[in-house]
Amino acid sequence: MKRTGPQIISSLRENLQQSVGRHLYVVLGSYEQLASFEEVHLTQARFGDDRLQPLTVNLNLTLLNRISDEDLHELVQNEARLPQTVQIKLNQEFDLALRNLQQEHKFIVLKQIELLFAYNLDMQVIRARATNQNHILLLLAGEKRGERITLFNEANPRFHRTLPPQLVTENHLWEITDAG
Repeated sequence: MKRTGPQIISSLRENLQQSVGRHLYVVLGSYEQLASFEEVHLTQARFGDDRLQPLTVNLNLTLLNRISDEDLHELVQNEARLPQTVQIKLNQEFDLALRNLQQEHKFIVLKQIELLFAYNLDMQVIRARATNQNHILLLLAGEKRGERITLFNEANPRFHRTLPPQLVTENHLWEITDAG
């Protein structure tokens, strides 16, 4: 559903009051719109309880920072020969990173998640972690086209990706209409 930044914040406030169920939310837009939404609306918003103030995480950097320089060098060296080894390691680090973040923050905003798609990581990890009192908001560069959510739509078509259809419910998906 297309909404303005303030409308999305209002919907988030309502959803954050729910303590039981799935709590995965998605905001779609251009990189520029998402940056503006984060800066103008998300950082200024108050969601009541301090435990519900969002922690914004650049997932690409978080994943890479969790891997030692030695391990990263080894993964890069073996990536072409053993792509599944890289995928397994990143999947493990992804799940551990979310678990660690959720120990201290009940509302996490994930941005810059391109590594998940580059290495075909398990998106269901996000869905599984966004339950009960844990809320996750994904800021995704993309747009809804009919029933399909196309990600990285501003890039060359060969880099477009599709969000798994059952990952997020329709009422937790918003396409931002304003740039600020």
